[in-house]
Amino acid sequence: MTVLEHYLASKVQPDMFAVGAPGYDEFAGPQGGIRDGWAGLADGLRSYRGADLRRAQWEVARLLEDDGVTYTPGPAATVTFADHSAPPPGRPHEPQPLAEQLPWRLDPLPLVLQEREWSALEAGVVQRSELLDAIVADLYGAQKLLAGRHLPVPAVLDHDEYLRTMVGAPVSPSLFMVAVDLGRDDDGRWKVMSDRTQAPSGAGYAMQNRRVVSRVMPEVYHAAHLHRLTPFFQAMRTALVDAAPARVENPRVVVLSPGTLSETAFDQAFLASLLGFPLVEGRDLTVRDGRVWMRVLGKLEEVDVILRRVDSIWTDPLELRPGSRLGVAGLVECVRHGTVSVVNTIGSGIVENPALMPYLPDLCERLLGQPLRLPSVQTWWCGDPDSLRYATQHLDDLVIRPTSRGRGRSVRAVALSKEKREQVLAMIRANPHRFVAQQVLNLSSTPTTADDRLVPRNVVLRSFAVRDGASYTAMLGGLARVSDDADQSRGALVTAPGGGLAKDVWVVSEHPIISGRPTGVRVRGEGEHLAAPVDAASAAMVPRVLSDLFWFGRYAERAEDLLRLVLATRTVAIETDLDVTQGRALEVLERAVTRVSTTYPGFLTSGREMMPELRSLLLDRHRSGTAAQSLSALSLAAQGVRDQLSDDVWMVLADIERASAALAANPYDQGLQLTDASERILSGLLALAGIVSENMVRDAGWYMLDTGRGLERALQVLALLQATVCAERSWDTERLVVDAVLTASESIVTFRRRYRGRDRVEAAVELLVTDVRNPRSVAYQAERILGDLRAIPNASPTARPLRLADAFALQVRQVDLAELLGSAEGPSRDGRAALGAYLEGLSAQLRDLSVAIRDQYQQLPPTLQPMWGSGGGA
Repeated sequence: MTVLEHYLASKVQPDMFAVGAPGYDEFAGPQGGIRDGWAGLADGLRSYRGADLRRAQWEVARLLEDDGVTYTPGPAATVTFADHSAPPPGRPHEPQPLAEQLPWRLDPLPLVLQEREWSALEAGVVQRSELLDAIVADLYGAQKLLAGRHLPVPAVLDHDEYLRTMVGAPVSPSLFMVAVDLGRDDDGRWKVMSDRTQAPSGAGYAMQNRRVVSRVMPEVYHAAHLHRLTPFFQAMRTALVDAAPARVENPRVVVLSPGTLSETAFDQAFLASLLGFPLVEGRDLTVRDGRVWMRVLGKLEEVDVILRRVDSIWTDPLELRPGSRLGVAGLVECVRHGTVSVVNTIGSGIVENPALMPYLPDLCERLLGQPLRLPSVQTWWCGDPDSLRYATQHLDDLVIRPTSRGRGRSVRAVALSKEKREQVLAMIRANPHRFVAQQVLNLSSTPTTADDRLVPRNVVLRSFAVRDGASYTAMLGGLARVSDDADQSRGALVTAPGGGLAKDVWVVSEHPIISGRPTGVRVRGEGEHLAAPVDAASAAMVPRVLSDLFWFGRYAERAEDLLRLVLATRTVAIETDLDVTQGRALEVLERAVTRVSTTYPGFLTSGREMMPELRSLLLDRHRSGTAAQSLSALSLAAQGVRDQLSDDVWMVLADIERASAALAANPYDQGLQLTDASERILSGLLALAGIVSENMVRDAGWYMLDTGRGLERALQVLALLQATVCAERSWDTERLVVDAVLTASESIVTFRRRYRGRDRVEAAVELLVTDVRNPRSVAYQAERILGDLRAIPNASPTARPLRLADAFALQVRQVDLAELLGSAEGPSRDGRAALGAYLEGLSAQLRDLSVAIRDQYQQLPPTLQPMWGSGGGA
């Protein structure tokens, strides 16, 4: 029996031990027949067996890993409103530990919707977007709905997202983008579970899901008469340009992100890259003369439209939340004067308030003159006495939600302990206007892969709509998430804290899809850039971007050089049968590993075993100086400039991560897998260097990245020489040490070909320090750094970094190695003290140069401080 036959059979004869009553099934009808729209997918699955499902799941996970797709649950992802006392509006929570990034999870099978059904759903989403937009405009404008008591006044005025400072500010159009979370009831009718208007996330994930599923199931994908997602993003790009203030002819648009540690950092970066607009953070922007500007190297460039992915309350530390590092001081004033458009408008999260849901049918008739097409899930606002009475009497049958999302997550009352239940009742009775009770939907199910079989899982659909003139355009698809409602591991939470398992959403037609009218944007395929990124050059000159690219280069080089030294040390260990006698080659190299990497105490501690220490260097990302830490920092820096990097970068980083994971999975390795993992990681870093060299545009960002690589390579060579050749040793020890140093520096072949019969130390120092033709030498890096710094746009020839780099290059060129090395007579630990002092002097110059580069090109603005101090209030 195939997996499809097994699934259909289970719908005809349901499991008598299943938890809960079976609800509407998206795929199979009550008699086991396949519903409209699913026939094409079913035909593609008819031959699938368990092994095919496992293969599809593995390929999806690999592709997501290759693209670096992650999701980071926020610190409060598992915190309900009953778990803590919420702070007053405008005051921050206590600092929470940062969550770890989790791999994005995607099911190979999509959720399929037939075109006829989708048309009705699409009309409802568009209408709801228009309604919510009208409500926001009134709440921050005429306020007729409050004056006429058409909305619950306490629920609005006490909501964390009702920002009084925005009342009277121009807010039309108030909602640029809207997302609606939908679920079916037992009868198969769609109902709105929540509205997302703050800074709706997930559109980028939806496109990424489509890219992956289309590659894993190409035959099924191409056979389906499937509506594409690209037109939605074309409309988004056009709408962002049109959102600019009227006076602007060629608007600059930016995507404002909270940063790489935000919950949906991938979604933000992917969307910015797809649209071709710069991804910026609050510190990249500033306000001058009533306008918003982007900081670029040596100048400011005006910003006209900000696609906001930072919550409203954090966008302006001057007028909203003091101490916020995510926003721009003075942004609200610019919005008031109409010099910049912020979308969605600041304060738009007010209509995410679930207390408004019972009033939407009347408001739709009043504001739009139409009946509400998409009903909300039945909701009782506890500020109404009758609703409060119902909620407290039927608590176990309901979901309890705070009206403000920042006060904690919703709970399923039935899953609460007796103590928690009483606590929730007390909180509701104390402030009834801050809570709603909602019907628990018996959500529809859809077939989902689980190892080697298909199982029904409850599904929620997030649909998106973007501004299109006076109305909205809906995405022909969306983002679906599935969960197992029989799984009790989530406790009282309504949804899983990790985001659940995602699904692509297919809207299929009975007939082949005809492309729409030309849009003026050449589309190469789903998921590719929609247009040339007109602001790419400016984005590459933002100080934060320059800093991230500089450290991207440094961390890549640091990890590469340490891995080469580890491999060279491992080779000497094998040749010398692990002879760590003091003063012998292996002992020298082990101590060099510790000194170069600064992973103290490391091998400087007597009796330290080699394998545990080398494994730590490759795997312990929390230990300062390890290759693992450098790779982790490299990945973080890359995420901060995702819109500047090729997609191939993420494939390489994923291969590196897999190599590390394979080593970590074998704690009993005696060295074979450590060597293999080191070589695989090294190979990945070499591929990364090739991608950077061949694929990146030669702009300010690239020159800064290359400067970082050159500076770090010079520092690593100098540190290695200081740790190995600045003390004389016996001839056989010195031979092994010098050969290992040259091997770690990728110069052994040149050395053997060029320096026959020469003193090994003198020749090695010449090759690695002063030979300007050797790409691994310090002299070569000096010229490389000089060339890069001179090529940076707007670079002054008298800038301090250039002066220091020129002085450093001169110091390398003018050295007399014979004088440095010729004073020693016989083996002596102090015989090469002059060489050691010279190398240390060069290292100090490079460190000074690094500081000068930071100050000149990467200097971020000082952290804003409230005038009343750090207390956060007056």
